[in-house]
Amino acid sequence: HKYMARFTDLDLNFARNPLTGDINTLTDSDAVKASVRHAVLYNFFEKPFKPRFGGNVIAQLFENINPITAINIRDFIIKTVKDNEPRAILRNVNVIPSLDQNAFNVNIEFLVSNSNQPVKLDFSLERLR
Repeated sequence: HKYMARFTDLDLNFARNPLTGDINTLTDSDAVKASVRHAVLYNFFEKPFKPRFGGNVIAQLFENINPITAINIRDFIIKTVKDNEPRAILRNVNVIPSLDQNAFNVNIEFLVSNSNQPVKLDFSLERLR
C-alpha cells in the first residue's frame, strides 16, 4: 500500500517546486518541525487576531545573555510548543547562552504524534542590530 503523509503544511519560505512551479509542501516531521520553529520565533502581537500567539522569544534577546535569561527563554519555548503545536510531544528543550557570539543556542527535541522517531531542531538566537 502507498504511504500517505499524515501531516502536510505549506513551506513558509515559499520555495517553488522546480517541476510544477507550485509552492513546496512539507510533510509529517518536516511539517511539524517547521511549525514549531515558526511558533517559537513569533513575538506576541505579530499575528493579526491572535495577539498571544508565539513564543515572544525574540523580545527576550534584549535581556542580558546569562543563564537566567536562558531559563526564561526555555520556559517560553516549552509553553509555546504546548499551546500552539499539538502535533509535537516535547522531550527536551535546551537553551545555552553563548557569550562569545552574543547569542543563545537552542536545541529542541520532540516526537511527532504519529511517530516514535525523535525530531531535533537546532538554531541560534541572536539580536540583530
